[in-house]
Amino acid sequence: MNSIPLGKASLMDVARMAGVSRSTAARALGGYGSVNAKLRLSVMEAAETLGYRPNELARSVSSGRSNTIGVVVSDIENPYFAQAVQGISSAAKRLGYEVILSSTGEKVDAERDAIDVFLRKRVDGLIIAASSRPHTTHLLEVVRMGRPLVLLDRRPDNVPADWVGTDNYLDACTATQHLIDNGHRHVAYLAGTRKTPAELEAGYPLPISTIAEKARGIRDTAISAGIDYEFLPGALSPEEVRSVVRDTLRRPNRPTALIASYNRIAFPAFKAIREFGIKMPQDLSLVSLDDAEWMQVSDPPVTAVAQPAHELGALAAEILVLRATGVGPEDTDHRLPSTFILRGSVASPATSHSRPFHQ
Repeated sequence: MNSIPLGKASLMDVARMAGVSRSTAARALGGYGSVNAKLRLSVMEAAETLGYRPNELARSVSSGRSNTIGVVVSDIENPYFAQAVQGISSAAKRLGYEVILSSTGEKVDAERDAIDVFLRKRVDGLIIAASSRPHTTHLLEVVRMGRPLVLLDRRPDNVPADWVGTDNYLDACTATQHLIDNGHRHVAYLAGTRKTPAELEAGYPLPISTIAEKARGIRDTAISAGIDYEFLPGALSPEEVRSVVRDTLRRPNRPTALIASYNRIAFPAFKAIREFGIKMPQDLSLVSLDDAEWMQVSDPPVTAVAQPAHELGALAAEILVLRATGVGPEDTDHRLPSTFILRGSVASPATSHSRPFHQ
């Protein structure tokens, strides 16, 4: 009969109950080295019976791993990143890893500080949705240290690491072509950046790669079809989105369709359009390059690109764990397909679209 108080057992107690050496028990519980599957099971059962709690610091020193993943995202309130983090956490837990999270508010300095903290905590690797495309010194330092790094969604310039995301260029092309097929000859992109139209036209260097890819997709598709297109910068906060939408719709040469870069822009844009008494899709069409639950129940429901955020997060965690254990795929680009969902916010433009709205 076991006389050891529950939760007070030592590693040696576990080894004795399992009938193995202390070093074998350590390898089995730490997940490193080679241990026979039957012996590993015996050790795990003994540890559970005794309520053994390993010393995490000692385990990380002996194995060289902490079984933790550092995750840095730009905005955890963004539903896309919230879902991605859920995917990361689920996959990490299944693989025996814990997750430490930091949200940077799209600030490079905060991103750099978070990475420094995580490295001091001896995380086994990092998953990062980078805040800036050109500012990569801190990311390159992670690569130089040999610490596994997976880039989520955004692709910073010249960082030789795994990247997990979708084809934003193709998504933008698909959405724009759908508007063209419905007869639209003038579309506008709510870009989610403060860059000028000329800078957006250039497509580079924009601070975030996904915005640059979407801008390029809209531009290329519009030019190929011979239609008018424009980029509307400055729409970041809900108030700014409303202001940009209002000013755009008051113009005599207003577009017949708006394309929102992501759902946190699409929502205030949708509200602003409704506030002005504009009917969708009769008077104006709207497409979002990022789906959200509210778009399914709005009036009208919003045509959107559904990003597999949860699946992307899970894939990022799986790849990182493979890299941390010394294996992994040969390719470093890992792309999942998105889904273009047709709803009720797009229709052929009416002749009244040549008139501006006044409010």
